[in-house]
Parts: sequence; C-alpha cells; structure tokens
Amino acid sequence: MRDESLSGHPRVRGARSFFWQEPQLGTTPIQFGTLPSFDGTPIFYCEEGRGKPLVFCYGIACSSLHWTYQIDYFRKNYRCIWFDYRGHRRSGIPKDYGALTVGALTQDLRAVLDFLGVENPVVLGHSMGVSIALEYARQYPVERLILANGTAKRPLDSLFGGNFLLPAFRWLNEFETKSPQVLRKLWSLQKHAGFMKNFIGAAGFNVHLTHPKDIETYVRHISELDPAVLTHLIQSYEAFDATSWIHQITVPTLVLSGAEDKVTPPETQELLAQLLPHAQLKRIEHGTHCTTLDLPEFVNVLIENFLNGQS
Repeated sequence: MRDESLSGHPRVRGARSFFWQEPQLGTTPIQFGTLPSFDGTPIFYCEEGRGKPLVFCYGIACSSLHWTYQIDYFRKNYRCIWFDYRGHRRSGIPKDYGALTVGALTQDLRAVLDFLGVENPVVLGHSMGVSIALEYARQYPVERLILANGTAKRPLDSLFGGNFLLPAFRWLNEFETKSPQVLRKLWSLQKHAGFMKNFIGAAGFNVHLTHPKDIETYVRHISELDPAVLTHLIQSYEAFDATSWIHQITVPTLVLSGAEDKVTPPETQELLAQLLPHAQLKRIEHGTHCTTLDLPEFVNVLIENFLNGQS
C-alpha cells in the first residue's frame, strides 16, 4: 500500500551539512508508504534513488537518523531502502508484544523487499541491525553485507565490556510487566533530562565529532518509544547468537569497527570478521558505537570502496 499522504520527507535528517548533500531532496526519486507484514503489523518503508539496492537496518530504539548521512550520499547512484522496525517511529506495534523479535523484524524486511520486488540486495546493518542483516543473509540471497558496530554472539554479554547490565534490563522488564503506565510516564521524561543526553552522548557517540542536535534527536526518539517495545525486543536480542552458523554466510562482507566503541567493544567486531569467511575489517579511529554519525564522510568512503570492489 503506497502512502503519499505524509507531508515532507520521512527520513530523519542529520544536523550536519556536507557539500555532497542535495540542496533539495525532491531532486531524487522517492516513494514511501506502509504495508502489512506477515502478522498484519503495518510496516513503514521508504526508497530513495535508483540503481543497485542498498538496504539499511538501524539499531534497537534507533531510527533512520543513524544511516541518514550514508543515504544522503548514496541515494544519487543507488536505490536506498530503509524501513522502520515494528514499534518504532511510523511502523505499528504488533497486537502480540511477543512478536517483537529479531526473527519478526527479519520477516518485516523480507515483506518490504518482496513488495518492492528486490532480490539479492546489499544489506547494511548497524548495532542490532547487524543481527537482522546476518539473519536475513542466512535465509535469503544477498550480494554483500556491510556490518557496523555489531556482534555475532549474545550482545548483552559484551555490552560496555561485560554483562553487568543484564540485571538492569531484567529489572526494567519486570517493572514494565507490573507497572506499565508508570514506566511509560517515567520513560517519557528522558527528553527533558539533560543528564540523559550527556550520558547517552558519552556512552554511544564521540561528542567531539557528532553534532549535538543529532544526539538530542536520538534521545528524543528513545523517549518516544513505548518501553514495552524495548523490553520485549531486548529479550529476543539478548538471546541472538549467530556463532554456530555464521560461517555459512560466504558473501563479501565489510565489518566497520569503532576504535572507541564502548557499547560493542572492538573485539566483538574482530570476532565477527574472523567468523565470516570473506570479511574485511576496517577499524575507524576516534569512532564510537555510532561511527556513521561520528565520521560520516570517512564511513561513506569505506563503503563506496567496498561496493566498488576495492579493499
């Protein structure tokens, strides 16, 4: 179902300006809308540009903001496709919260690509999007993979260098189960709390490189997310482990690692690259968990070289 009723551009735009950005987004073909996924959940999708399809998958509780500078750059010569996860932004929340899983998000992606008639795409994943990209590549043909700041094994075991935050996530899940309305009220207050911007900025971004407004936008998006979506999705994400089958993915793969990534430390990307038979690892100095926002121009060059077959 194509939806032309939305005003403006649906992608979350970044606050930084670069010479290669188009002054007006309307100069490149774009279409967007919603479609029902396998269980009827409405999924929002967008495609920008024409050419070889590049499919962008962002992280948990994130948005198209995390790939926005890459989409801005590649939309001139590629068909850039992105979608909002169930429970995120313009997509609907499933009737059954138990359908908030990595597997369900992978099937949502398949529904979008089936609708658009896309086969054998290049799939780009950031953070949890890496898990979705890997799961998709395990089930369906892809041409290449580009994996930024992700992990092949249980992600919360290495979060901030250890699994000490697991009790906090489990407490959050119990709180949501017992007092969902209270949690939603408290959760929404994040966007007004300056310390949350400072904490999230220091934890996930290079605050000397990422624009402060991009960090503010991310904090606002987290505060707008239904915490029940986060708690249920974390339960699935926590259990994701591709180490037993990742060797079956034999397509060329680019692994991007932030040298200062605290969320998924560099050794997790090193392991990811080691387990994939045809992967090359690019370590990004001064990059954190959000390398795509820290150093977008450098990331774009790395991706472009990889797409052109250059190491």
